[in-house]
Amino acid sequence: MSVGAAPGEQERLPCGTDHEELVAQVVDGAPARDPAHQGACPHCRAVLAQLRQAWAPVLQLQREHVRAPAQLLADVVARVRALPRSTWYAVLPTEDGETRISARVVGAVARLAAQEVPSVSLALGRGRAAAGGTDGAAGADGAEATHVGVAGSSVVVDVRVVVTMGTHLPSAAQRVREVVTRRLAQVTGLSASAVDVTVVDVALDGLGEVRADDAGEPRSGPAG
Repeated sequence: MSVGAAPGEQERLPCGTDHEELVAQVVDGAPARDPAHQGACPHCRAVLAQLRQAWAPVLQLQREHVRAPAQLLADVVARVRALPRSTWYAVLPTEDGETRISARVVGAVARLAAQEVPSVSLALGRGRAAAGGTDGAAGADGAEATHVGVAGSSVVVDVRVVVTMGTHLPSAAQRVREVVTRRLAQVTGLSASAVDVTVVDVALDGLGEVRADDAGEPRSGPAG
């Protein structure tokens, strides 16, 4: 069943993935063309989450062996076709219209939330951990610490952090995940489909000194 772009249209996500490929996965059960990319890409994951949400009523009727009403199918098709046009904004529909929240804002909220967790700071690359203040985290200087995918009301966030030496890393990552999820809901009204936390390095003393030469690149061996 074709429910993607209209004939002659080809919509691609910011990562370059053809939107139609993701539609085929959800609607027709087609295999992922590039599972490794799809598993790591916030854009693909956000769109897949929104597609599954949109298609869920049709699947439910199929399980009950009931033919989906024409209007339901038309509504689902309209939602699916609109997704590629809002890949830089999350969309919250209301009775009076739509509220759009940019991926940049979602990223800023996620970074500020991560900074709330003790012994955790944002990883800015080039051996830099973000200072404890909020100005840099919310602005362009902190942007490289998050990767955000949005589609409809679905959000996927990847946060890169530096953690103080001696802190239990899985516990710190889980705490970041919980705080980011809660803050996104409180501030934006959005429910995160996934919050991935990547601990790229540790700080030896507080958060001022980072062990790696480049906090954005994992080390393959012990520091010299």
